[in-house]
Amino acid sequence: MRTTEKRHRKRFLSALVLGLISSVALAGDWTVVRQRERSYVTFANVAQFYQFPEYTRVNRTVSLRSERRVIRAQAGTSEFSINGVRFFANFPLLSSGEDDLISVMDVSKIIEPVLRPSRIHNAQKVETVVLDPGHGGTDQGASSSWGTEKGFALDVALAARKELIRAGYRVEMTRVNDIGVSLEERVSFANRFPRAVFVSIHFNSSSGGAGVESYALAPEGVPSNASSEHHVSGAEHGRHAGNALDGQNIALTASIHAAVLSKVSPFDRGVRHARFHVLREIKIPAVLLEAGFISDPAEGQRIATGYYRQQLGTAIARGIQNYNAAVNYRAGVTNFAVAKTNLPPHARSISEPLGADKPLEPNPHHPPSISINAGE
Repeated sequence: MRTTEKRHRKRFLSALVLGLISSVALAGDWTVVRQRERSYVTFANVAQFYQFPEYTRVNRTVSLRSERRVIRAQAGTSEFSINGVRFFANFPLLSSGEDDLISVMDVSKIIEPVLRPSRIHNAQKVETVVLDPGHGGTDQGASSSWGTEKGFALDVALAARKELIRAGYRVEMTRVNDIGVSLEERVSFANRFPRAVFVSIHFNSSSGGAGVESYALAPEGVPSNASSEHHVSGAEHGRHAGNALDGQNIALTASIHAAVLSKVSPFDRGVRHARFHVLREIKIPAVLLEAGFISDPAEGQRIATGYYRQQLGTAIARGIQNYNAAVNYRAGVTNFAVAKTNLPPHARSISEPLGADKPLEPNPHHPPSISINAGE
């Protein structure tokens, strides 16, 4: 890593720690501890903050449970689940004495926006959806005896477009037939549209692999937990244009991933962070979906059927609608599933110190929200 990069990263981490100290002093809601030169909080603290009435810890496995929300995790791993959906942590989950720990970054960049999407700063109503079928033209992507990634991805995108238009959205596509479109052109096209979201659709291919995985842009200062095509160096932890929308990105990714799991029941390979080209410079909330392995004998045959691809398209459309409803939820909306247990009126969430220091709102009460996959 170059000297300038080291300095930038050190300044970022210092600002993060100072912000957390400030938030603890003002709000008193979080007790931050230092482990491995990073800031962590206990899962018991998470349970208290988000008002989970049930918190258990058995054999290093922790469970936080309320009537509508469940978080499960195990110290020593790098993953946890929210309402049954698998998430890959940015930093390892740790055990310290009688406590299990999760990094502040993971609470801030995953748990907070997924549990409370209506509090994501500057989240806008979605009017336009930009669908991006991967590959095209001479770039066929992955292939098998049943077909090619470029063809399957386009078919899924067309199915999603039909459902989204029916639901009242404007839909734009980076390609509508078998043509080549560069990664730069895809991003430039998507950035033309305000109040929009971007969904890049792909399929995987790897010996022994199966299941669905979804990617949001990796936040500044954390490693990517993926290595694939058009991916910057794993040592590159800098900020990109898309990082201005970290909260929206993970909420959209989680919503679509959960909808796909619900609709077609694949193996859950998890919600992850990466720095794929189409995610880095995008200026609207974005997700890259790897919708299955065409190389797997069983999964590849399912993907090759028109019915399965139609179901995937329907799931993508449903995930976008769930995201839109969740981030725009306001008290008094009667046609939206609402958690029965109100969240506590904390002065600040743990995510706020990561941005600019803001004055407290005159009314400290915040409306309840739901986890992103409970809007159906």
